[in-house]
Amino acid sequence: MEIKRIIVSRTDKIGDLVLSIPSFYMLRKMYPQAEITVLVRKYNYEIVKNLPYINRVIKIDDFRQKELIEKIKHFKADVFIALYNDSFVSKLAKASKAKWRIGPISKLSSIFAYNKGIRQRRSLSIKNEAEYNLDLIKKLDGKLFDENYEINNSIFLEERHKRAAEVFIKENSIEGKILVINPFMGGSAKNISDEDYADLIKTVKKKIPALNVVLTCHISEEERGEKIIEKIKEDKIFLFANGGDLLNLAAVMSKADLYFGGSTGPTHIAASMKRNIVAIYPNKKTQHPVRWGVFGWNNAQYIIPDKDNPKEDYSHKYFDSYNNEIKNSIADIIVDKLKKNEVDR
Repeated sequence: MEIKRIIVSRTDKIGDLVLSIPSFYMLRKMYPQAEITVLVRKYNYEIVKNLPYINRVIKIDDFRQKELIEKIKHFKADVFIALYNDSFVSKLAKASKAKWRIGPISKLSSIFAYNKGIRQRRSLSIKNEAEYNLDLIKKLDGKLFDENYEINNSIFLEERHKRAAEVFIKENSIEGKILVINPFMGGSAKNISDEDYADLIKTVKKKIPALNVVLTCHISEEERGEKIIEKIKEDKIFLFANGGDLLNLAAVMSKADLYFGGSTGPTHIAASMKRNIVAIYPNKKTQHPVRWGVFGWNNAQYIIPDKDNPKEDYSHKYFDSYNNEIKNSIADIIVDKLKKNEVDR
């Protein structure tokens, strides 16, 4: 079948979107002449808009459901691929009237929405989320997929984003090695507490007093970030509270010699920016790095505090198993990597 127009949808969180970039790239490699439209949430718009191989990006938040359904009908897509499915995405798939409608089969609505669906059982978490996404792309044409297979998870910055990072560095007179830490998460996986982050940073700073530490967060969490810095009581600790484009955050991360964070979108952004990474993840199957670790970048080391604790309570927000021994181990790993690494900025 000749494929002229493709709609691909990924309408959930930042990390999920970044793990979908390899799928967007493979669609372009397989169908270099096709018009590719991506459906996203507005907070992910800037990332996808800057991918040079995407023709159009639609923020689903900008439309009422009926309006977007009508808009999708007029695209006359040959292919609709849902990398993430919910009841509304199922409606969009059916409304597209695409000859090929591909998506994960789980709920009843998905059975009727996707005529080329795949039962993936993602909850078993036997592969990375990006690989589950790529399996859906491969459904279009397995032979063409294999012939063109290439992993690409790169994020592209504009000059304005680079300038935002440069201004931040200059205004704070930051010189020398930089450790970027993103301490806050949306709650989809366990984390350590704000106090634990402060204590960890103090431990690292004792070992490398001249180290620059940049805490990153959304502007809505600026006060929390400031309180962490107050607890640390050390110099060369800075806060980048991003109130602008998400790619401003990526630009600041591009300055890092090392990144530390949890299972969250900024960790995946750091991987796309090819930064050295130390990340703290839960042992729970549906939150484990096998499923939710970074993809397309090997320079990442995972710390799993509860790996030897079968009684870890996953209803708790913070790790039950985190203790001074783990803190000191993380600090040693961070210090060792900072002393060894040679990351291009």
